[in-house]
Order: sequence, then structure tokens, then C-alpha cells
Amino acid sequence: MSAKSLRLLPLLLTGSATPLMAQEGGLLSVSGGLMFWTTLTFLIVLVVLWKMALPPILGAVEARERQIQELLKNTERDREEARALLAEQTRQLEETRSHVQELVAEGRTAGERIREEIVADGHRKAEELLTRSRRDVRQELDRALEQLRQEAVELSLAAATRLVERNLNDDDNRRLVREYLDGIDSDVAVRAPAGV
Repeated sequence: MSAKSLRLLPLLLTGSATPLMAQEGGLLSVSGGLMFWTTLTFLIVLVVLWKMALPPILGAVEARERQIQELLKNTERDREEARALLAEQTRQLEETRSHVQELVAEGRTAGERIREEIVADGHRKAEELLTRSRRDVRQELDRALEQLRQEAVELSLAAATRLVERNLNDDDNRRLVREYLDGIDSDVAVRAPAGV
């Protein structure tokens, strides 16, 4: 039955009872027999309802109340667990954030240390290369000077041999020494390493 039908039911019952009541004297007339039987019927229905319908209804209400209380307890327990989990997650997040910051700081420190090591290694290698280059240039210069000395000795011997072979006068000797010295200067210029 719909809610509208239930609302109309008392009106229908009143409307059907009206002709009966109108015959006996109206709605407000009191009849002792009707009152007795109405009261007796009401008490019988009340006792039957009290014994048969009320316990299951009260049991259902109490069961529903227990279920609601249990749900409230579970909800409160779940809420407390959620708060605890949230606090734990917040703590873990802070630990993770702190750990990440430590790792970043360690990474920066390690990067700086590696950079410093690379720079120091580069400086050391550059210094070694510069030292080796200076040593090589010095060796080349020493070789060139040694070669120049040997050639000067050979040229001196050759000039002396020419002087001895030809007995020349004083002007010829001076001219010969000048030619010899000019030859040495041009040989040194040709044989000297570039940039030294």
C-alpha cells in the first residue's frame, strides 16, 4: 500500500461507520455495551501484541541499536587508526625528506670533492707536462749546442787546415776568419730550434 492510501484509510473507516453511528444516536452518544466490547477488544489486541509482536520488534530495535553502536565503535577505531597511519606517514615523509636532503648534501659534497680532485689532477698533469716540455726543450737545446760545438770544432779544424796549407798574408788570414765567422752565424741561424 502506498502512503497516500494509508492516510485515506481512517477516513474510509470513519465514513463507513458513520451511518451505523447515526442510527444509534450520533457520534457523541455513549453506549455502554459498545464501550465494553471496544475496551475488551482493545485489551485483547494489546495483550496479543504485547506477547507476540512487541518482543520481536524490541529485539529488532535492540539489535539495530547494537549494530549502530558497533558501527560507531568501528568508525571511531577506524578514525583512530587513520590518525595513527597519517601520523606514521607524515613521520616517514619527514624522514624521507630528511634522507633525501642528506643524500643531496652528500652528492654536492662528493661532487665538489671530485671536482677538486679533477682540478688538482689537471693542475698536476699540466705541471708534469710543462716540466717534461721544459726538460725536452732543454735537452734539444743542449743537443743543438753540442752539435754546434762539434761543427765549430770541425770548421775551426778545416780553417786551420786551410791556413796551414796556404800560407797567406795577414789580409788573407783576416778575410778567411771573417768568412768562417759568417759561415758559423748562418749555420747557427739555420740549425737553431724554432722558438728557442
